[in-house]
Order: sequence, then structure tokens, then C-alpha cells
Amino acid sequence: MNPTPPATVAVITAALDDYRMTTPVEQQTPAGAAHRIAEYLRSSGYAITPQPAARRRTRKARR
Repeated sequence: MNPTPPATVAVITAALDDYRMTTPVEQQTPAGAAHRIAEYLRSSGYAITPQPAARRRTRKARR
């Protein structure tokens, strides 16, 4: 796993701080926080793309 660049950590921290300060505690959810983080990352120029699935090695069936 690659280390997370400090600038990325700063954007995520800002997104979480904003979410906590602007969303009432009883309405805060993990999904809501994730959406806010994604919004901040995209608006900061980060591309959010899924990682390709790792190929699983399959064994050939023995006959």
C-alpha cells in the first residue's frame, strides 16, 4: 500500500471537520462523511476511480 500524500490527508481532514461542524450530530452518518470527503476530493482535483480487481489465480482442475 502506498503512503497517503500529506495534501490528500489535509483535504480529507478539512472535509471531515466541515461535515462535523455543519451537520447536526444526530444526522451524521459514515455514508454522509464519505460523501463529503468525496466531494472535497473531487473539487480539489482528485480523480476518484475504482481500483481494478486483483486477478485471482485459479488452479487447473486435475483429471
